[in-house]
Amino acid sequence: MANAAGLMGPTWDIKSEYPGIGSPELSGDVARGQLLIEQLLKINAQLAPLVPRAGVLAGVELQRGVAWAQEAAKLHEEAMVLLLNVETYLNCTLSVDGKNGPAKAMLSKLQSTTAELGQAYGAVRQLLKLACNEFVEAFLAAPHTIAQRFMVGEMRKLQGQALSLHEEDLILGLDVNGPQAWGNLYDNLSASIVCQVDIGDGPRAMGLAEAASHAQSESAAVRKAAFTAVGRGWQAQEESAAAIINALSGWRLSLYHRRSHNKKVHFLDEPLHHSRMTLATLDAMMGAVKEAVPLGRRVLKIQAGLLGKERLAPWDLFAPCPVKDGKPESHSFAEAIELIAVAYGDIHPDMGDFVRMMAERQWIEGTVGATKRPGAYCTHFAKSRSPRVYMTYTGGMRELKTLAHELGHAFHSWVMRDMPLEQTFYPMTLAETASIFGETVVNSALIGQAKTSQQRLSFTWAQAREVESLLLNIPARFDFERQFYTRRGEATLEPSDLKQLMQDSWTSWYGDSLSEMDPMFWASKLHFSIPGLSFYNFPYTFGYLFSLGVYAQRERLGVKFYDAYVSLLRDTGRMTVEEVAAKHLGADLTKSEFWRQSIAIAERSVDQFEAAATLGPVRK
Repeated sequence: MANAAGLMGPTWDIKSEYPGIGSPELSGDVARGQLLIEQLLKINAQLAPLVPRAGVLAGVELQRGVAWAQEAAKLHEEAMVLLLNVETYLNCTLSVDGKNGPAKAMLSKLQSTTAELGQAYGAVRQLLKLACNEFVEAFLAAPHTIAQRFMVGEMRKLQGQALSLHEEDLILGLDVNGPQAWGNLYDNLSASIVCQVDIGDGPRAMGLAEAASHAQSESAAVRKAAFTAVGRGWQAQEESAAAIINALSGWRLSLYHRRSHNKKVHFLDEPLHHSRMTLATLDAMMGAVKEAVPLGRRVLKIQAGLLGKERLAPWDLFAPCPVKDGKPESHSFAEAIELIAVAYGDIHPDMGDFVRMMAERQWIEGTVGATKRPGAYCTHFAKSRSPRVYMTYTGGMRELKTLAHELGHAFHSWVMRDMPLEQTFYPMTLAETASIFGETVVNSALIGQAKTSQQRLSFTWAQAREVESLLLNIPARFDFERQFYTRRGEATLEPSDLKQLMQDSWTSWYGDSLSEMDPMFWASKLHFSIPGLSFYNFPYTFGYLFSLGVYAQRERLGVKFYDAYVSLLRDTGRMTVEEVAAKHLGADLTKSEFWRQSIAIAERSVDQFEAAATLGPVRK
């Protein structure tokens, strides 16, 4: 695709980590990682006999076990940093070129090596989970292990689900050719599907990522053509897509059943544990969100009126704000970076400097490519602690907001770069705090800077879209996945079953605000086929509403807000979500009051949108 008017984003620099796939630096890190695994395996062999008696270890045996475990912890962290670094590099490479054969082959091999690392550290993990408090306290007394206290505490919450060391090792070993293989298949499919999209000059072939970028075209015909082409592309692969989602869920349900030897493990238990939140918090949040369904539908009704339609179609959900004359608001990549930098900098100069640094160091990938994988994400290299942002940028308002979102993730990672590695693994729920906070900051800045009624409408349109997405679309995904797992426990679901489930879920949340639903969303949305985690949905709504609660502190704290915000971000890897909220917001997340207060803030943004849609010029 041509870089029309200089809108397209730049390519990123990952050669600062490794010169290339075949470089001595990369192969050296893999070799060092494998050597460390060999050393860990020897310690693991010494510790393994202690695991069956973990709860009664004492005396010399306990002391030896602690010493071996502490030595293993040091080796494990070094190996983990090296292998994570290589894995990030390979994933970055494949995101840009999904057909890169050498990268795919090396990633597959690396996934096996990473599984071996997990197995080599298995005895330590089991002992920390099952041993007496004396063992754990002695282990955490070393300078290099003290930072693991929170993570060990979280691990010990799963004592009742523990299997034997042999079984846990077996699960890790089989993961490579089980869930990981299915996830790799989905990535390969998404990179290989070719869509025929007519963008006004006749049909032409393009990849999914490029086709998806046309979902924000000002032309309804182009939006529909892109939506239809993506749907057809996935329909041609629906049997494979259904096999993937069935296999991943089946694997998880079988594992949950095996772990239910003390108490039945529900399919929500694992995602809740990964999110470090309780069911009470999830129920309180979803209850408040269900009450807010009319608010999300109100957004769609206003947008439909502005687009001259009775009801929106699913291909209109990313439509740009209509304009009377000219084209929708767009920004070159350089303009977008400066706009975001200024908005972030209004919170604190350090935040604005960070955004400019990300661009200057070429840590952002925004090109358009036929073999690029769809979607956007932020990742980071474990050795340098440097973040990278991946997306496809062509100048639309949706992409500007995506850039602001991913840079929020990157800033979160950046302010934790000096912390012990074990304290930087924050859950998805809190990960979305910084990203959606970043979007909110940019939205607020855009609205404040609006010089015309058209600009104010465009900016409030973009802000209101978040309300629809996070109070309707994300809950619909959660509803689909919950029903899917309930039925998957009884039988494998056919593509027709999955389409009907998705149709029903969308209808439940969108009601009559859309002219039709998107029954292929279960296939096109990669979140349902991520191998490492199920229910990759409710954390987004959590992050949105939680970040609004955080943003509300800005006015109250004034100049003290930035330090308080950074302090909150730095606690996200060493506290549960309830603990973070209690410490930094004085809020109880298990009560609906907090969530309703955040929804009230969202409602004000919809009021702004409705006013901009009906009132005259902006008053300065």
